[in-house]
Amino acid sequence: MSDSITSTSKKIKPTNVGGHPKKPIWRFFKQEEEIDKGHYVATCIACKQSFRPEKTAVMEKHIVSNCSKVDYSIREAVVYMVEVREVSNFVGTKHHNNQIENDQTTLNNFYENSDLSNERKDIIDTALIKTFICCGLLWHLIEHPFMIELLKQL
Repeated sequence: MSDSITSTSKKIKPTNVGGHPKKPIWRFFKQEEEIDKGHYVATCIACKQSFRPEKTAVMEKHIVSNCSKVDYSIREAVVYMVEVREVSNFVGTKHHNNQIENDQTTLNNFYENSDLSNERKDIIDTALIKTFICCGLLWHLIEHPFMIELLKQL
């Protein structure tokens, strides 16, 4: 009986052949030919546009900003995936930086809060609008908690 178990276990091949697991964005792309070891051409399932193996950020940007044929729910899912990753990266960086910042003097010790003039507020508003438009930022970012905190601090 033990011989049959060992012989069966030898026949099973591992499903994971190594390397990094695929990022979630690959759910919306078809993996095409291999260019380099572990790097594949990606084809958008919605619009059939192909991408050379680059960073997955290019694929995410395509779904969020450029693909006209992608379903709205998929676009929102990709936006959510990017936001979650950015928040988790920020929190991890913030935790690491807290150890460094404990020894540093904060900006609050050198800066006194004061009310902004209406002219200064208009200049800041104009700069923010230019940033969103010229950099192609998504307008829903204005509702992100970090953006709200930034604007409150201004």
